[in-house]
Amino acid sequence: MAAAKDYIIGIDTGGTFTDVVVMSPSGEVWTAKASTTPDEFSRGVMDALTEASRVLDVDRTELLNQAMLFKHGSTVATNALITRTGVKVGFITTRGFEDTTEIMRAIGRVDGLSEEEIRHATWVTKPEPLVPRERVLGVRERIDYRGEVVVPLSREDVMDAVRKLVDEEGCEAIAVSLLHAWANARHEDDVRALAREADPSNKVFWSFGSELAQVAGEYARANTAIINSFLGPTVDRYLGGLQTKLEEGGLEGPFLIMQGNGGVAHRAHATPVSNLQSGPAGGAIASAYVAGLLGHPNVITADMGGTSFDVGLITEGYWRYAAEPIVERFRMLQPIIDIQSIGAGGGTIARVDEETGRLLVGPQSAGASPGPVCYDAGGEEVTVTDADLVLGIIDPDYFLGGRKSLNKEKAGKAVEEKIAKPLGLSTVEAAAGVYDIVNSKMSDLIRQQVVRTGHLPEEFVIYAFGGAGPVHSAGFSAELGINKIYIFPTSPVFSAFGVAAADVIHTRVMTCQYIFPTQPDGPNERLDTIENELSEIMTGEGFKADQVEFRRFFTMRYRRQTAGVEIPLPWDRMTDERLRELQEMFETKYEELYGVGAGYTKAGMEISAIRVDAVGLVTKPELKPQPVERGDGSQAVKGKRNVYFTRPERGFIETPVYDNALLKAGNEVAGPAILELPFTTIPVPPGANVTIDPYLNLVMEI
Repeated sequence: MAAAKDYIIGIDTGGTFTDVVVMSPSGEVWTAKASTTPDEFSRGVMDALTEASRVLDVDRTELLNQAMLFKHGSTVATNALITRTGVKVGFITTRGFEDTTEIMRAIGRVDGLSEEEIRHATWVTKPEPLVPRERVLGVRERIDYRGEVVVPLSREDVMDAVRKLVDEEGCEAIAVSLLHAWANARHEDDVRALAREADPSNKVFWSFGSELAQVAGEYARANTAIINSFLGPTVDRYLGGLQTKLEEGGLEGPFLIMQGNGGVAHRAHATPVSNLQSGPAGGAIASAYVAGLLGHPNVITADMGGTSFDVGLITEGYWRYAAEPIVERFRMLQPIIDIQSIGAGGGTIARVDEETGRLLVGPQSAGASPGPVCYDAGGEEVTVTDADLVLGIIDPDYFLGGRKSLNKEKAGKAVEEKIAKPLGLSTVEAAAGVYDIVNSKMSDLIRQQVVRTGHLPEEFVIYAFGGAGPVHSAGFSAELGINKIYIFPTSPVFSAFGVAAADVIHTRVMTCQYIFPTQPDGPNERLDTIENELSEIMTGEGFKADQVEFRRFFTMRYRRQTAGVEIPLPWDRMTDERLRELQEMFETKYEELYGVGAGYTKAGMEISAIRVDAVGLVTKPELKPQPVERGDGSQAVKGKRNVYFTRPERGFIETPVYDNALLKAGNEVAGPAILELPFTTIPVPPGANVTIDPYLNLVMEI
């Protein structure tokens, strides 16, 4: 065991499994999984910690007691939003703008829908609002876009609104988003003071748009405040209850919350809405960490779990934030890593459409309960995992490292009855169809993500992770023409690995307008304001000034455009010369994205937003390379089985099965082959080759 307080624990609660990674400063990594428990997520967390303590051969109390840092990413916020199990919310806004969230924007009708759903125009409807119209109240006030008070705030209106929402409507939470509070938060601050007067017991959860987003965009900012209030009490109860369990169970170190911006924060500084997408963000952090280690500037992160397939991009060593992330069909203004998801996981359901007779895969999922048919836990719908099992890719006796047996016969019968017979196919052909379709859906999503950045797929390497990512990596990468895939020893729990490796990050984004030619004083003053605010927060997190790193970004656009391009700043402050260089950087980036000659310099340029990340670096283990030993890996062969491959030819092949734990750095394995890890399986098709690199990563070349 390591010395006391040396362990870093990362937990990621996914839709199907809860993953845990324990790391030591010497570079050792231990992994474990347990089923997610949607009825009480904290139980799944404690179960995963019990599994981790078993792997380390220590008592769970001792493991928690020796944790230097405990970091947690979860789907609690996302799940509450998806299932609409948040609390009853009221909304206060500027009088005359009460219908903003229902009017939405023109694109709101299709926000968050798949292309297939959008094609059925007669079915497309707006999402059901989180706050019905009767709980949206307007108050007299007006601040203009320059931040000047035009109409003073009516105290009477505010007190009447609070009384009605709390006493008559029974709201547990209230969101406030006034029209131009991003430019001047004075009236929202006044509402906050009146709220304390009206609710001295603080029984109501309050959210303020200006506090969550200092960005123009009344619709998305209102959504941000509403969603924060909708989730607030639920997230607070969960995190508070889990923290109590952990502390009673022996945890003495800090309890840090994973955020969608790619960093962790103490509970006091993490808002409920920042919890959204915290799990997928863990995968992006882990990918950036490994990409820096391996020297990969451009990476596609491909995370296939039990419920979804999440794709992100690392370009030039950095991830990107979504300008207006869409969560459950609602646009928001939050710094969330740009990760696109579709319903394509191991538990994704395959079915034959009754009207068209087509084989469809997703987006619905069997989830953790009842799960795939092969789990033998009551599931009746064919899933991707069932198809993988029928094709011989997965060993029914080695699922989760042998902790769980799968019912292959039952899965085969379900595929036959529900897929094969309606389509007039054999059972194996039907399972192969499910495999091909889900791979095509994943490759389509990756292609869309890559092309819109101005790159080509072949300029990237793929990092495949999640429990099912390595299983399908050869399939979806071949369709993209990408011939190099990296799979890591921690791939099945890669998001938890990223959570464990995450730094403390706080982000601020601020709308502005600096039209070129401009003086450096204005942008510099904005940077000073943002960084002073972030410095206070980081001091509260326990960091000294020299322990905080600032990352600065300007969003630039040609005048009269609505969308901008974010440019990372290589400087801390601007000068006249740097402003001229910034314009050149923007023009170059714009043409990379949209093509040579696409820019229109005569329109003029402007800085439309400033983003600053304050990063507090925390202790990370250093992954150490292993000595390289050449060989074919034959010492790791543990048997053979028939596996159905779809490339380069379709059919069963008697395939050697390797125990990945016995492969050494430098070993090469030629396809066809199956490499088994405790929590995932890697099919290597004929013609492909796998090399074990010095960090024990599997590098597959097709």
